Amino acid sequence: MSTNWPELIRQSVLDPRRAAPIIVNIPLDRSAIFLGLALVACLNGIFYGLVLPMEFQVEAFASPVPLALAVGVIVWLSAAALTVVGRLFGGEGTLETLLRVGIWMQLIRLGVQVVLLFVELLSPSLAWMLAMAAWVWGIYMTITFTAAAHRFDTLLKAVGVLGVSFFGAVLALSVLLAALGVAPMEI
Repeated sequence: MSTNWPELIRQSVLDPRRAAPIIVNIPLDRSAIFLGLALVACLNGIFYGLVLPMEFQVEAFASPVPLALAVGVIVWLSAAALTVVGRLFGGEGTLETLLRVGIWMQLIRLGVQVVLLFVELLSPSLAWMLAMAAWVWGIYMTITFTAAAHRFDTLLKAVGVLGVSFFGAVLALSVLLAALGVAPMEI
């Protein structure tokens, strides 16, 4: 089976409801999925390592390698959380399916970031408006792809899965940081 990747990218952005089932059902073995995760992590690490201003970089993430590792771990943990919570909501998604969706969404998001970088050189205010529009549309795409991955009959269940996963992640991170003794910064 050959896939028209440029068309699938276009369709993912313009008509996510039609593209999501295609991405969910692309036959990939586990090694290809993890290779895709490594690719996405490396591309994000390189991109942010090059374009993120030094004053925004924490010392631990001052090079592309830790950034890539962080992206890879975050994508994997997000897919795992969406798998578990989606199953609680009656979904059928597997970790591999949600990794496939997460990897695809990261590739599209990275492409948008690259485009926004060039638009910002021409017009920073236009880039900001496009970034806000991309953020809102990206949320809709994430909801749509999550619903397809779990084979939900309604997008509302996917909104619930994403909401519970988000608040669970915030709670887990808060507990982890408190256990490590990290205190809030004083202003």
